[in-house]
Amino acid sequence: MQKLAYILLLISSIAHTQSLDYDAITGAKPFKLSGQLSASGVYYNSNLNQSREPYTYFLQGVLNVNIYSFSIPISYSFSNQGENLGYQLPFNFNRLSLHPKYKWITGHIGNVNMTFSPYTLNGHQFTGAGIDLTPSGTLKISAMSGRLLKATEDDEDTRTVPAFNRMGYGIKTQFQKNEYTLGLTGFYAKDDINSLSVIPEEKGVLPKENLVISIEGKAKLGKHFDLQAEYANTAITKDTRAEKIDASAFSPIALFFNNRASTEYYSALKTRLGYVLGKVNLGIGYERIDPGYETLGAYFFNNDFENITIDATNTFFNNKLALALNIGYQRDDLDNLKANNTNRTVGSLNATLSLSKRLNITGSYSNFSTFTNIKPNQFDEINDSDIFDEQIEDLDYRQLSQTATVTVNYLLSTKKTARQNLVTNYSLNDVFNEQGGIVRLGDASTFHNMNIGHTINFSERNLTINTSVNGTYNTIGREESTTWGPTIGIGKRYLKKTLNTRFSASYNNTTSKASNVSIINLRGTVSYILKEKHNFSLNAIQLFRQSNTTSNLSELTATFAYNYAFGLKKPKLNFKKRTKKPKEENDTIRIQYRKYKYENVPKAITPKLLILPENEGFAHLVKDNKGKLTELADQLIETQEKDKKVYKEIALNYLKALNEYFDFATFYNEKIYEAYLKLIQEAREIDRQIRDEYTIVSGKINSAEEKNIEDLERQKILEKRYESHNKLLQSLLKWNLKLEDVENPKGEMKNLKKQSASKVFSMYQNQKPNKHIVKFIEIRLADLFHQLLKE
Repeated sequence: MQKLAYILLLISSIAHTQSLDYDAITGAKPFKLSGQLSASGVYYNSNLNQSREPYTYFLQGVLNVNIYSFSIPISYSFSNQGENLGYQLPFNFNRLSLHPKYKWITGHIGNVNMTFSPYTLNGHQFTGAGIDLTPSGTLKISAMSGRLLKATEDDEDTRTVPAFNRMGYGIKTQFQKNEYTLGLTGFYAKDDINSLSVIPEEKGVLPKENLVISIEGKAKLGKHFDLQAEYANTAITKDTRAEKIDASAFSPIALFFNNRASTEYYSALKTRLGYVLGKVNLGIGYERIDPGYETLGAYFFNNDFENITIDATNTFFNNKLALALNIGYQRDDLDNLKANNTNRTVGSLNATLSLSKRLNITGSYSNFSTFTNIKPNQFDEINDSDIFDEQIEDLDYRQLSQTATVTVNYLLSTKKTARQNLVTNYSLNDVFNEQGGIVRLGDASTFHNMNIGHTINFSERNLTINTSVNGTYNTIGREESTTWGPTIGIGKRYLKKTLNTRFSASYNNTTSKASNVSIINLRGTVSYILKEKHNFSLNAIQLFRQSNTTSNLSELTATFAYNYAFGLKKPKLNFKKRTKKPKEENDTIRIQYRKYKYENVPKAITPKLLILPENEGFAHLVKDNKGKLTELADQLIETQEKDKKVYKEIALNYLKALNEYFDFATFYNEKIYEAYLKLIQEAREIDRQIRDEYTIVSGKINSAEEKNIEDLERQKILEKRYESHNKLLQSLLKWNLKLEDVENPKGEMKNLKKQSASKVFSMYQNQKPNKHIVKFIEIRLADLFHQLLKE
């Protein structure tokens, strides 16, 4: 463990001795404070349930402190919820964490959690520190050190969860290349046996120690295959008080662990082989976790099972239909030690069908089959005197659960004055138990649910009305019940949409042979936004329940919340008097990014920025990939006559968002020119092959005493081919394309660039090999060239 601690200290020293980028620091803003604060209180009152606290408060927030190029996000969460439990837990409800960041170095300090892998450290909260190092190179490192559980003494309350003080240390390294990734993770945790005055053995709390090592990797196998795999090996000591012994188990980490009589070694393996071809995505996965596998870096862990899964996705009919299929098989009792073993078969199918812009249908089906095979004790079998129960003892048990859902979404009206939408949903859940091929009465249950909802939105009036009817029918064994009820909701916005109100009411009635229950649920919400930073909200729920078998219930829950978002900058103090400039000159700003420089008033710069995609030849790509660029373009227009500082920041973000297109434009021009040179090279090679073949055939004819008719015909064909191909080659050379002709195309070349750009851009984004991209362009160039020859 000293080696692991030394590695952690080494990583920390690396992080602290990184050279600082002086230019980046001095060019950044000196100080900026921003964040979000929220406070809420929940009031609860009930005529029956008195165990719940009448008032609970929550304080949460994130504070971002930026000092030059350093950023320190601080998050916190406080509540009186943990104080009112009445018993002790080995962790804190209230949390405070800092996440300082500089370039590719990110720290985690306080009450935080990190995840290395599912089999090592997986989201466990700890009080301490962690670090993520993600430089632009091939090596990535993450590390942590802290307290996983705090010492909690056992007391007289049975709800108290006693625990030792548990410390944990972990490190994860990843080596990443384009074609493969290789990672190694180590995690160690140990309980402090002296942190409790009395060891609560009767509650199964014993001092533990754990070391787990994991190796994971990803690799691309050829053009269409990729492989992912992870292997983990854990050593877990259930009681550190046990005597030390030599490790007898074969394990990769046995030599690095304090082996004791209570030490056990387990392994876990997960792998997946994927295949991608066009829109088809196939995969087969395998997972195996030994019985007893455990790590102290996770709260809960499933073990003793083996999984085999197959998944497939594809789209049909021009992407109107999308299908996703998953099939899996699972079994347990890997060591054949349980009284009975279980195997499960799981299958699911998800489909989405877009029949039109108005009508969409989604559906899914899944089943879950469980088989339990009884393995009676052999001595019980020998000593059994009841010969009539043999049939029952030999029966295997099977459980099947099926679920199916269908949702139909239809847009009734697209008018701005009244947009209407209708949604219908149906779901079925069926569960039955089968023994010896027979489903007995009372061993099956079926659940049907049907919901129809209608929404109408009067956008000009800021009014929304929702209505729905929900109904269920279910049978559980020999019992059956029916539930139905309507819901109506009305939402209205006032004061330029800053005041939002909503009220809804629902009623449902449940009827069965034994009972009749009616529930009325009233909900009201009011929220108000003040100056775009302050958000106040009040939410109240009143529930009334009447039943012929239980006492009537009246329950009120009210929540008041306040949220404040802010961003403060250090004020600039300058006492020098400045001569007032003319307004036009004073509004002038300067923007520079890469080769693009602008100096003018914002209103004059905006058109030049918006025309950039057109001038650079990728306007259609931007149009096909709407999103952030469209939003930034709208923001440029909105802010050009308001705040010039905000405008300048948006303009820079706009240019940065175009960065990928700038890089692609250069890449695209180079590949078109490369494809043209390759086309000439291949034409010359074909020309040489025809000429050589013609020479061989001619020589054969000249040396033969008798002329072969086939050879003479072949000579004529080759002569014509050579003449026509030589003419084609000379025309191709006369085309004489240069890189600048590609960068500033005209006529047919301009059309070719525009028509092929979307496909090449998709290949570029998906990191297709350059030779595939060049081949694609070369075929389009050849088509264009032949077309020009015909003309």
